[in-house]
Amino acid sequence: MSTNIGSQYRTMQQIVYETIKDGILKGVYAPGQRLITKDLATELGVSRMPVREALQRLDAATGLVTLIPRKGAVVNDSSSEKDLVEIYNLRAILEGMSTRLACPNMTEEQINKLESINKEIIHLEGTADEEYFQELNLGFHSIIWKMADSPRLIGILKLLYDASRGYRYISIKLPGRLDAIVSEHKAIIDALRKKDALLAEKIIKGHYENTLEWLVRLHKEKTP
Repeated sequence: MSTNIGSQYRTMQQIVYETIKDGILKGVYAPGQRLITKDLATELGVSRMPVREALQRLDAATGLVTLIPRKGAVVNDSSSEKDLVEIYNLRAILEGMSTRLACPNMTEEQINKLESINKEIIHLEGTADEEYFQELNLGFHSIIWKMADSPRLIGILKLLYDASRGYRYISIKLPGRLDAIVSEHKAIIDALRKKDALLAEKIIKGHYENTLEWLVRLHKEKTP
């Protein structure tokens, strides 16, 4: 396989992986649904190999599906309260750690970028543009992750971020939550600007604990 062909194949692999992953997170593929390689290949207009590899990666790296011998993949149910609590407790601890590590490395330019992103989030009030919120929110946290200078930690954070994506779609629709996110982001920015690593860690842990509290309350309201 030439370098160019190999690069094109890897790009196709990534596109197939992201397409299936987004389909699961957005509910296109429902919990308990079987994902059959040949059917997905036909749906996406690709060969079976990149689909098979994408399902293997989703099983190993994200837990969004479970591969069952001779049956293919099954979409996992990530909507339970137990799953919700596990994801956000892990995020609270690890995002706090990444922020503490990043704090002394943050530049004025990066902190100003965080402020700029947070102002963009303010403008989303009432627009219900969940996709743009996802983009902005990932941009905000990615700046902090990068400055933590811990590749393994960043890898884990990305997996947890993906695992909680569906919950974020729900959380920003809750009345008052977007305002709370903006306020919490501002407090994180202020702590980073002061170079107070322990305070920044405490605030960002509270940020995720608050999100969890909102989501658990909503989950209980919706559970018969």
